[in-house]
Amino acid sequence: MGLLGWILYILLGFFYFIILQFLEVKYSISRLEKFVFSILLLMITSGIFYQWALNYTDNIFLVFVFLMIVDVIYNSYFVERDFFDRDEGNVLYYICLFLAGFFVNQYFINQVNRVFLTGEDLRLILWSFMILFCYRFCKKQDIFARIPKTSGTGMSREMILTNYTKLKYQYYDTCDYGDKTLSNLVYAIMIFENHRRSKILRDYDYFVFRLKGDKRKLGIMQIESDKFISDVDSIELAFKKIDGLYRGKRGSKKSTPEEVLKKYCGEDASTVLTIFDTIKKF
Repeated sequence: MGLLGWILYILLGFFYFIILQFLEVKYSISRLEKFVFSILLLMITSGIFYQWALNYTDNIFLVFVFLMIVDVIYNSYFVERDFFDRDEGNVLYYICLFLAGFFVNQYFINQVNRVFLTGEDLRLILWSFMILFCYRFCKKQDIFARIPKTSGTGMSREMILTNYTKLKYQYYDTCDYGDKTLSNLVYAIMIFENHRRSKILRDYDYFVFRLKGDKRKLGIMQIESDKFISDVDSIELAFKKIDGLYRGKRGSKKSTPEEVLKKYCGEDASTVLTIFDTIKKF
C-alpha cells in the first residue's frame, strides 16, 4: 500500500471524525446511528476510489483505527473525558466497528463475484438498506421540514442532561449556592453557552485574547472582559449578576426564573428556559 496509502487513511480517519462529530452535535444521533453512518462513509469512500481507479480499498477498514485514535485524542485533550471508561463502552464500540468494517471490506468491497449471491447483489442490498436508513433518519430529525431559526434549543433532552451531569460534576463546589433554583439558573445558562461556544472555540478565544488583548467574551459563561478570566472566574461573575436579578432589592420578592432569564439572556431567554425546565425535573 505504501506511505501514501497510510497518509490517506489518516486523513480519512480525521475527516470521518469531523462528519460524525457534526452529526452527533447537530442531531444527537444514537450510537447505533453513528455506527451505521461510519459504515456508510466507508462504502462511499470505496465507491469514489473505484471510480477514480485508486488502489487503496483492499484494507480500507483500517481507516476506523485512525478514527479511533482521533477520538481518543479528542476525548483526552479537548473534552477531558476518559475514553477508556468501561461505562462509556467506547472500546467495545470500536471493536464491533472494526469487525463490521472488516466484513464489509472483504465481502462488499473487495469481492465482486460470489456463489449464490454475487458481490454486486450484496452491494445492492446494502445500498438499499443505507438509503432506507438515511430516509428514516432525515424523517425522524425533520431535516426536510422548514424549521424556524428560534425553534428549540438545538439539544435533545438526553444531551441537555448529559451536559448537566458533566458540568455539575466539574463545577459542583463553585455552583453550590444553597438555593436549587439559583444553581439551576446558573447551570442552564452554562449549558447553553457551552453548547454555543465549545471548549475548543473558547481556547481559540484565549489565544486571540493573549495576542491582541482586545475586550471579548471569555470563559464558559461568555463574560465580556478586558482581563483574562478562567471558566470558574466567568461563573462567579455571572453568578453575581444572576443573583442580583433573582433576589432583587432587599425586602422585595424574588424574581421568577422567567424574569431573570429575560433580563440576562434577552432573545435567548426561551431557549435557556427550556434547558432550565429540563434540568429542574432531573
